Amino acid sequence: MKLNLFTQLLREVPKLTNNQKHLLQHRLNDEINRGGISLLIDKCKGDDILCPHCDCEHVQRYGSASGLQRYKCKACLKTFNALTKTPLARLRKRSLWEKNLDCMFDALPLWRVAEILDVAVSTAFRWRHRFLAGPTHDKTSEVAGIVECDETFFLESFKGNQTIHDRPARKRGGLGNKKFRDDQVPVLIVRDRNGGLTDFVLDAPNNQEIHGALEPIITDESILCTDGSQVYKSFAKAHGIKHYRSITSQGTRVIKRVYHIQNVNNYMSRLKTWMARFHGVGTAYLHQYLGWMRALEHSPTGADFSLEMLLNAAFKCEYVPINNKKSEDDDGCVFAF
Repeated sequence: MKLNLFTQLLREVPKLTNNQKHLLQHRLNDEINRGGISLLIDKCKGDDILCPHCDCEHVQRYGSASGLQRYKCKACLKTFNALTKTPLARLRKRSLWEKNLDCMFDALPLWRVAEILDVAVSTAFRWRHRFLAGPTHDKTSEVAGIVECDETFFLESFKGNQTIHDRPARKRGGLGNKKFRDDQVPVLIVRDRNGGLTDFVLDAPNNQEIHGALEPIITDESILCTDGSQVYKSFAKAHGIKHYRSITSQGTRVIKRVYHIQNVNNYMSRLKTWMARFHGVGTAYLHQYLGWMRALEHSPTGADFSLEMLLNAAFKCEYVPINNKKSEDDDGCVFAF
């Protein structure tokens, strides 16, 4: 705007009514708040705007709020913005999101994150799990070539719950039953030699669970490398997949100098070491932490831990609140992801 036009605009301000002044102030605040993050949100969202309530394509611009463009659906008449029904919806203080991502890359504890960002611990907790919703869904859909599989176990935890109904509470964390693993949560780790990595939280390490997890992701041309468990042997036989078993008790670790499960075991070792810093992860949130570790594994330098990555991941999934409570009638935990 030219200087003379801006000067004329300032001269007209005193002539406005109080209502008009408030409207002008609201519009100016929206434009001021519409900084780099808001522009990045619109950029990542793109021009393909659909109503998140009814998926209608007929939408129109409908002003702005909190620095974000608002839209109105012509079908259901509901208003929304780019973040509506995403994991990042209604989160405040967008200027701190990038710092929070840096804290997540360093895997800092919640109290330290809250101290750095000058927010409440509850806010740091909410941001952590909202930010992890995208990486939780970002899994490799197919593994090929030489595929290594193995399972690891995490102690079942109701961290944050006030009451546990099906067993006595452990004092100061305690130890699980390592022999029978009744209170251990099995996690299946699948990794190929091309960098493909995925994992599954299982109800039990049996045929039904493991076969159901492997069937959609392993191709018929794959070569399966596992330990001596009969579960993988029956899977390979049923699908006609070449299978090599590394049975440590028999002294077999590497077959033909190629086939082994050392890569997946190394990853599980790093996963266990990384998880230890949190002093126990609530079972309801285990999916998110596995996704967090996968994101760190794919981005060892932190290059992909950016706001653009966060937004692109958030736009691909709809946020579902996690229920970390377990009642007396529940047979098991219900996971949101």
